[in-house]
Amino acid sequence: MGDLALSQKSFLARIWGAFASNIQRNKTAIRAITLTFAGVISVSIVVTVFAFSYSPELADMFESFSEQERRYIVIPPPYTETLYFYILFNNIGHFWNPIRMLVWVPLLGTLVLGIELLLNGILIGVVASVVGIHRGVAYPILGLVPHGIFEIPAFILEFASIIRWHVTTVEAIMAKVTGEKVNVVKLKLGVKDAVVLAAASVVLFVIAAFVETYVTPRLLGL
Repeated sequence: MGDLALSQKSFLARIWGAFASNIQRNKTAIRAITLTFAGVISVSIVVTVFAFSYSPELADMFESFSEQERRYIVIPPPYTETLYFYILFNNIGHFWNPIRMLVWVPLLGTLVLGIELLLNGILIGVVASVVGIHRGVAYPILGLVPHGIFEIPAFILEFASIIRWHVTTVEAIMAKVTGEKVNVVKLKLGVKDAVVLAAASVVLFVIAAFVETYVTPRLLGL
C-alpha cells in the first residue's frame, strides 16, 4: 500500500514537472496573452463607465439590446446539468465547433484568434461595467470572480496552446517551402506543448463551468 502511494506521488510529481516545464517554455506567449486580455478588459471598463456617465441613453440602448438578444438565445436555468454543459461546450468550442476550430488553421487562425481575444476582453469589460452601474460593484464581482479565477486562466492557456500550434506548424511549413530539413524533435515538442496546454485549459473549463452553474447563482441569490 505504501509503495502504491509512493508510486502515485512520483507519477503526479512527474506530471507536474512536465507541466511546469511546458509553462516555462511558453511563458512569453502566456504573458503576452495575459497582458493583452487584462489591458482590453481594463480599457473596456473605463470606456464603458465614461460613455454611460456622459450619455445615459447608451445604457438604456444596451439594456434594450440585451433584452432582445435573450428572446433568441435561451439560457438554461441555474443549478441544472443543462446549464453546466451549455457553459462547458461553449467555452471549449475551439475543440469541437467547426467554425470556431478555424483558429487552428495556420496563419488564418492567428487573425481569428486575435479578433476573438479582443472581443472576449471587450465583452467581459462592458458586461462588468453595465452590471456594476445597475446593481452595484459587488454584483459583478460575485458574478464573475468565483468562476473567473478558473475560466480566465483557462482561456489564457487555451490561447497559448493555439499560438504554440501556429508557431510550430508554420515553422515546419516554412522549412518545407524553403527546402530546409524539418526539425522533427522541435516539431514534436511544439505539438506536445500545444496538446498539454489545451488539456490543462479543458480541465479548468470543467471546474469553471461547475462553479458558474452551482456556486455563482447562489452567491447572487438566484
